[in-house]
Amino acid sequence: MSARTDSSFPVRIAGRALRVTGDAGTDAIRPAFRGVIEPVGLEEAALPSLCVSLHPDPASKPGWAALAIGSHRAPDGCLAIIRRGPSSVEQFIPGAEPTLLLEASPAALLSGDLRSQPAHHALAAWLSGPRMQMVHAAAVALDGRAALFIGVGGRGKTTTALVCAQAGFGFLGDDLCVVEAGDPARGTPPTVHGVYATSKLNADSRQRLQASDWPVLGITPSGKSAVALPPQITFQRSARLVAIVSVRAGDASLPQPRRIPPRQAIQMLGSTALPIASGSGTPAHWLSTAAALVREVPAFELGLDWELDRVLSAVAGLLKPGGNQA
Repeated sequence: MSARTDSSFPVRIAGRALRVTGDAGTDAIRPAFRGVIEPVGLEEAALPSLCVSLHPDPASKPGWAALAIGSHRAPDGCLAIIRRGPSSVEQFIPGAEPTLLLEASPAALLSGDLRSQPAHHALAAWLSGPRMQMVHAAAVALDGRAALFIGVGGRGKTTTALVCAQAGFGFLGDDLCVVEAGDPARGTPPTVHGVYATSKLNADSRQRLQASDWPVLGITPSGKSAVALPPQITFQRSARLVAIVSVRAGDASLPQPRRIPPRQAIQMLGSTALPIASGSGTPAHWLSTAAALVREVPAFELGLDWELDRVLSAVAGLLKPGGNQA
């Protein structure tokens, strides 16, 4: 394990502990992990590590320079994600004591994508299993009961999650979160786990959500502002998953949630399959998790618009005990 530094800190994600350590880069990514930092109790524990380091151009180093941009998975399970413009390399090295590595150029460390979701591919590989996956989805919770919002990019997941969070719902994520299938033998329910206390917003959404004063961490290549959640939004680490909601922005034909069958829900969950797209997980593990979820959790479609009271009422209705049986 890498040497401890004063800027290192432990986190707990989906019940698993990890130490973030390294050089000055840890301070840059700390705000993203604000909601999962363990304040006490793990200071001296032996933990897997996420090691952060700075390099002028890590993607040009020997071993990486000849490889294409994107994901590279070795037969032994090692994963490398290479990016250029700005340059960074992310790795997951499995073993009895797994190691996650994030080496970034100064420009990469300032970018909105990295600052808002640091090492998310390596984290997805570390967490991946037949009952747990990091997914491209949003989630909120009310009284310990969570709704998972799914859909292709631009369908309204971020807006829905933040509107609910501003109204007092717990925020588990607006772009990435972790889902865990239940275990009937142990009596554990399906669960959503939060990872990053951040969001990525375009200018229109920041204005509509009155988020112009939220702390900006960086700008993404698409021009979105990566922002830290303000204190008035409650980040929630975990909640029981009771509804899967496929959101459809601008669809006035679905003003209220409409139940969909498990087969359709599986197809819609395909938009969440980050581990398959990145190589951080296997298709078999993703399908196993998704199939278990749709057996345990009802799925719905919901049209979205800027009638925020209606959206809030629809989501709150799904999260009330007995409210998702329609």
